[in-house]
Amino acid sequence: MEMEDSSRRRVVAGVVVLALGVAGALADGAFGWIDPAFDFVAHQFYEVPMLAAVRRPSQLVLVRWHLAIGAGLAGLGLIASRWLGREARLALAIVWVGYAIRAAASICGGNVPLVPGDSSHYLEVATSVHRGEGAVKHYVESFFNDYPPIREGRGVLDDWAPPLDAYVRAAAYRLVGVVPGEDLDATIAVAKGTSFLINLLAFPALYGLARRRFGPRVALASIGVLAILPVHAIYAAFILRESLVALTSILAVWTIAEAWNAARLRGALGWAVVAGVCGGLAILARNTGMALAGAAGLCALVRLRRRPLVIVLWLAVLVAVILPWAYATYREYGRPFYAYTNLFEYNFSWTVHHYEKGNTTPEQFYTRENAPEIARVKAKMLGIIAVYSTMIVGLPFVAGYLYRLRTGRGEPGRDVDWLSAVLFAAFVAGTIKSIADVTQVQQLGRYYLPAFLVMTPTAAAGVLAWLDRLSIDRRAFGWLASCYVALVWADPTWAYDASWFARSFQLHWPGLRAAGEWIREHPEAVPPDARVMTWFPWEMRLTSGRTTILMPRNYSAARIDEVARQYGVTHVLWGSFEPPEHVDPEVWGPYLDGVRTSLGLTQARELYRSPREVRLYPVRLYRLR
Repeated sequence: MEMEDSSRRRVVAGVVVLALGVAGALADGAFGWIDPAFDFVAHQFYEVPMLAAVRRPSQLVLVRWHLAIGAGLAGLGLIASRWLGREARLALAIVWVGYAIRAAASICGGNVPLVPGDSSHYLEVATSVHRGEGAVKHYVESFFNDYPPIREGRGVLDDWAPPLDAYVRAAAYRLVGVVPGEDLDATIAVAKGTSFLINLLAFPALYGLARRRFGPRVALASIGVLAILPVHAIYAAFILRESLVALTSILAVWTIAEAWNAARLRGALGWAVVAGVCGGLAILARNTGMALAGAAGLCALVRLRRRPLVIVLWLAVLVAVILPWAYATYREYGRPFYAYTNLFEYNFSWTVHHYEKGNTTPEQFYTRENAPEIARVKAKMLGIIAVYSTMIVGLPFVAGYLYRLRTGRGEPGRDVDWLSAVLFAAFVAGTIKSIADVTQVQQLGRYYLPAFLVMTPTAAAGVLAWLDRLSIDRRAFGWLASCYVALVWADPTWAYDASWFARSFQLHWPGLRAAGEWIREHPEAVPPDARVMTWFPWEMRLTSGRTTILMPRNYSAARIDEVARQYGVTHVLWGSFEPPEHVDPEVWGPYLDGVRTSLGLTQARELYRSPREVRLYPVRLYRLR
C-alpha cells in the first residue's frame, strides 16, 4: 500500500511539473519573464559585459528550449516511473541530472564557436562532406607542409583529424534539412546539437558496458559518475569530436568484452564483427583509438588464446573499416593516417607550425644538444599525467580504481579492469613518445577522456567494495556523493577547454562574421576563387566561404609576403591579431602599421572596414593583387 501511494505521488508530481512548464511558457509569452531572470543569473557569472552581449541572444533561445525539454523529460519520467522498477527509476533520474548539467554548459556557451580554430575546422570539413567533396578543408592552417591543391582552388585532404566526426555532422545536416553555410546560426546550432546528443548517448553505452560486465549496482554508480564528471559534461557544449571519441571508445570496449565472454563460438564471432566495426570507428574518431585497439589486441591474446579465429576476424573487420582512410592519407601524404600533428613530437613548441616549417624529421630533434631538454620534458609529463588525472576524476575515483585492481580477483568485470589498465598505460606511453611540448599535456582532459570513461566502471566497483568493507551506513552515501561532486568541480582549470567559457576570444567573432558576410554579399570584389590571408583562417573560411591562408604569426613582413606569394594570396584581412606577451602597446601599434604599409596594404587598396557596431577587434580587407 505504501509503495502504491509513493507511485501515485510521483505521477501527481509529474503532472504538476508538466503543468508548471506549460504555465511558465504561457507566462513568458505574455510577460517575457525569462529575459530578466536570465540576466540576473547570468550576471553572477559573467564579469565581461561585452562577452555576455555576444552570447546573450542565442543563450536566451537555448534557455527556453532546455527549460521546455528538461521540464518535459522530468514530468514524463515521473509519470512513467509508476510502471518502472527501482533500477530504471534511478537510471532515469541520473540521466536527467546529467542532461541538466550539460544543458547548463550548452546555455553558457551560446550559439557561437567556443574553441577557435578547432570548432570551425569540424564545421568546415563536415560542410565539405555534405557537398560531396569528401573530408577536405579549404584553407592553410599549418606551414609544416605545402598544399598545392590550395593554389589550384581545390580543397586539400584533411591532415588534422580522421573523418568520422565530419561524416556524422554531415549526416545530421542531411537529417534535419539544413545546408551548412547558407545560414550561419543554423549551421552552428545543428553542429552543437549533434555534439549534445552524442554526449548523452554515452549514458546508455556506459550503462550497458557496466551492467553486462559488473552488474546493476556498478552500472548505476558508473553513470552517476558520468553525469557529474565535468571533463565529459563540458563537451556537450562544444563543436568538438570529444563526445564522439568517448562514445565510440566505450562501444569498442563493450563489444570486444562481449566477444571475449560469449559462451559459444558463433556468438563470439558475431560479437567480433561488431567489435571490429566499433574499434575501427574509434580510430576514425581520433588516432588515439589505435591505442585502444592495441590494448584490446594484447588482452585478446590472453582472453582468446583458444579462439584465434575470433581475434583474426575482429582484426580483419577493424582493418577493413579504417582501410579507406589509411589509403587516402597514404596516397595524399605518403603515410597512412598522416596528420600534421604527428610532427609535434619533433618540436618543443607545437605552435611553430603557425609561422614556419619547424622540425619535420626525428634527426632534427633527437640530437645531443636537445637531449637534456627532452629528458626534462618527458619526466615532467609523467608528473603532470599523475597530478592532472587525479584532479580530473577525483581522488576517490583513483583510489577506488587502484583498490579494485588489487582486490578484484575473481569478481565480475575483471577483463574490463585489466583492459582499462592496459589502455591507460598505452595512453601514457603514447604521450611520452608523441609529445614534446608540455602545454599539450596540460590538455590532458581532452585527450584522456576515452581512457577515463572506460576506467569508470572499475573505479565505481572499487569504491563500492571499499565502502562495503568499511561498513559505512548507507545514509551517509548522499553526503559522500556530495563531497565528491564538490571535489571534481572545485577548480575547473583541470580541463583546458573549460577555460573557453570565460576567455574572451568570442569578442573577435562579431568582426570576423561581419567581414565574412560582406565578402559573401560582394562577389565582384572578392570572387569565389579568391584566397584571403587572415589571422583566423578557420573562422573566415566559415563566415566568408572563401579559401583562406593563415597569416604567419611571427609578425614578420618578409615571412608574410613569402607565404602570400607561395599560395597566390589575392586579399588580406588585416586585424583581429593576438598581440605577443610583454610588448609595450605604444611600440606594438606603430610596428604593425609598418608591417602593413611594407606589404603595400594602403588606403587605395582597402575594400572593407568593420562598421561602427563592431567596437572590439575591427578588421580591414585589402586587395593584394
